[in-house]
Amino acid sequence: MRGSELREWRTILGYTQEQAGKALGVTRATIQNWEYESSSIPVAVQLACRVLVRRWKQRPEFGPVTVAYTGIPLSLAAQAQDETLTCERYSNNRDAFSRLMDLKNSAAIFNPIILDDAGCAVWSGEALMKECEKYRDG
Repeated sequence: MRGSELREWRTILGYTQEQAGKALGVTRATIQNWEYESSSIPVAVQLACRVLVRRWKQRPEFGPVTVAYTGIPLSLAAQAQDETLTCERYSNNRDAFSRLMDLKNSAAIFNPIILDDAGCAVWSGEALMKECEKYRDG
């Protein structure tokens, strides 16, 4: 990760240098040094930035997002010639959660995943369905 990428990360999350430092457990001066490439950014910090972005994208209001799911387990999908992956676009995670709860109550869905515009997983698997339940319950 380069300094300009760290600055872009900070901008996406709406962090000041001080807020970024607090989130990463370092000082504002350290963030400034990394952004100006006075010192290299440790791999652990780069990984922490990825985690923080994913958490930011997991907010109910984040979007647009795409929900993808199948009607049968993936282990059987190779044998089923007419089964396809269904993809649906939603304005935010909240709307995607509602749709998944509707699907869960009315049809068999397997392997649900919520993706951002870059095709990166925002929510998936058991964590996704737990979040949908939590959101539905209140």
